[in-house]
Amino acid sequence: MDQLGVRDITFYSTVATYGDAPEPHHEEAPTKPNSPYGGSKLKGEEVLKAWTDQGDGRRALVIRPTVTFGVRNFANMYSLIRQVASGKYLEFGPGENIKSLSYVENIVDATLFLLEKPVGDASADSKSELKPFEIFNYIDKPDLTSKQISHAVFRSLGKKPPGFVLPLWVGLVLAIPFDIVIALTGKNLPISSARLKKLFHTQTKFEADKLAAAGYTPRVPLTEGIDRMVKWYQASGGTQTAEWHQPPKDVVIVAEG
Repeated sequence: MDQLGVRDITFYSTVATYGDAPEPHHEEAPTKPNSPYGGSKLKGEEVLKAWTDQGDGRRALVIRPTVTFGVRNFANMYSLIRQVASGKYLEFGPGENIKSLSYVENIVDATLFLLEKPVGDASADSKSELKPFEIFNYIDKPDLTSKQISHAVFRSLGKKPPGFVLPLWVGLVLAIPFDIVIALTGKNLPISSARLKKLFHTQTKFEADKLAAAGYTPRVPLTEGIDRMVKWYQASGGTQTAEWHQPPKDVVIVAEG
């Protein structure tokens, strides 16, 4: 960037930088990443902070989104929609755990909103102007529970939500054979005790008060974002497969300094 005279960057980090840090997860909360992904993103933030500290008009806007979904995304939400559509989805436990989400169109909209704000010095107030290095979480509010998310998918598909719920321990017992196969073969199966706990028990809640205080309001409500993705799945997404893009094997990165 310095060689090309670039002085402005938007860096999409992740809420995985918070890792095992306790709630509430706001921008000033401790960062304790528990995965290489979260750790590498945090290191990227540190590099950009050092870069902007050199001054001379350098500016870095850092966005930390939570689980992101939308049309043509084949990750967590796609898997949930596919399971519900197949009729093989079962609920285990009360499903009251919050799963913070980010709708991709809103992330882009929020980014453009923040980029239009003037940039001051390191003491700037984010309500009127941003600092040269500024971090914002991105989470669509209000949060939904895992049950509310799955039921939104059911409704968008024109299906009735399950009329009964099995105890979580039943699901964990049923998952034992899959856990054994995973341990013996290393395969990534769609059913496991870890997946059940993550979906129906583990809470992943993050805060976006700073973005709201800056004046941003999401254009697309969460349930509408889910409905848009379901409609895409029904129209064409259900027959598509993900295309994973990997860097070329012959790329060599040389670290200097």
